[in-house]
Amino acid sequence: MRAKYPVTTIAGAASIAICVSLAGAAYVFYPWAFSPMTNWISDLGNTWLNPRGSMLFRADMVAVGIGLSIFFLGLRALTHGQSLLTRILIVMAQLSGLVASLALAMTGVFSENQASAHALWATVLFVSLAVTVMMLGWGVLSHPGVPTWIGYFALAAFAVDIVSVVARSYWLEWVAVPLLLVIVAQVSYGTLKVTRAGAGREAGAGGEAGGGREASPAVAASVES
Repeated sequence: MRAKYPVTTIAGAASIAICVSLAGAAYVFYPWAFSPMTNWISDLGNTWLNPRGSMLFRADMVAVGIGLSIFFLGLRALTHGQSLLTRILIVMAQLSGLVASLALAMTGVFSENQASAHALWATVLFVSLAVTVMMLGWGVLSHPGVPTWIGYFALAAFAVDIVSVVARSYWLEWVAVPLLLVIVAQVSYGTLKVTRAGAGREAGAGGEAGGGREASPAVAASVES
């Protein structure tokens, strides 16, 4: 019997679905040309540029911030039975991930029109996400149950995120954000893989213990005869 889906997998999948669907809906209402070369993604939440769709995008950021906070809390499943280094890296990823989740929600509370507050939280968001992805990358690389390619991809996404923060380029933000969503999907898959592997081992151990107990009466009867 398969294990239930872990919290991280459910929250990760839900966050991606909400993020893409509400951002897409906000884009539909955007009345001007919208391009990776001339627009920040946050322009979708600008009440001056997108008066009809901005609330959809802002609600998107708050909802995804909540979803990702649950996602990061659920990463505790990856620490079970692991080395001290792996546990430390994953816990650090959880902490910085919770900061990033709060910052993401706050970019929805403070729209792009509120320039200083929005810029502050956006900076906190991308910096904390960079730290989170770096910690996750190294943590996954040291985790025997998670495919190593997820760790390498996370470290590559970390590099892109850092460059996008420093360069302040429109198109780099458009590259960094999808990469971060892919990381969420990959870690969701990795957590599911680890959880099901652990459930399989427990089921196997339980079966062996049960078999041993069933054999005991037969052995006793043989000894008595």
